[in-house]
Amino acid sequence: MNKTKFLSLALIVLGSSFLLSGCGKKTTTTTKPTTTTKKPTTELILSDSEKPIVSLIPRADGHELKLKLDNIPANVNQIDYELIYSASDNGLVMEKGVGDTVKISSKSIEKDLLLGTASCTNGCKYKYDEGINSGTLSLTLYTFDNQSTTFESPFVLKTSADIKKDGGFKLDTENFSVKATTSTKSDYFVVIKNYPSYYSVFSSGTGAGKVTSVTPTTVTKTDTNSLVGNYQTN
Repeated sequence: MNKTKFLSLALIVLGSSFLLSGCGKKTTTTTKPTTTTKKPTTELILSDSEKPIVSLIPRADGHELKLKLDNIPANVNQIDYELIYSASDNGLVMEKGVGDTVKISSKSIEKDLLLGTASCTNGCKYKYDEGINSGTLSLTLYTFDNQSTTFESPFVLKTSADIKKDGGFKLDTENFSVKATTSTKSDYFVVIKNYPSYYSVFSSGTGAGKVTSVTPTTVTKTDTNSLVGNYQTN
């Protein structure tokens, strides 16, 4: 082989080596996305006098409950609330609920909790849930300095007819019951374990009636001529 052919062949081989090295496996550097970790909250401890007072007042037709919170601590800046209840839908019992988050700027708030759905695109149309007689109210309080606490209570929704038929009302999960009569004809009543350590009864009307006995005996009511009010624990 002459020198010219040898030189040409050497250049071809060298060029091929450069081309093949350029087609090798590439190394890619990826940047891991930055994640923000929410700082965990510490438990907020409240005495009974510091706890918000809960009212859950039924509307005259029983299709809405007004949630009122009073005596909200000054260091609380947000409250999450949730009302869970069972309702009948075409013969089936289904779990329903309503809830939201509220930014707190005063010592009290009010929220209307519709027991059903509303469509207000062109005038409001309502579909109310039926067969509701009990559920659970949950409240989670958050403070400016990253503390939190959760309150959960069962509630019972009854009519005047229910009370007359049953001879009173009760919260089974709390072993709390009241034997009573009512002189109202079409009132709705809500029975709830309040955030402070007592029980409360609210009505869409006057709640007139007669309380004859309370169980346990450590729970008492000052005015026995009305079903509504607070049943204090001793």
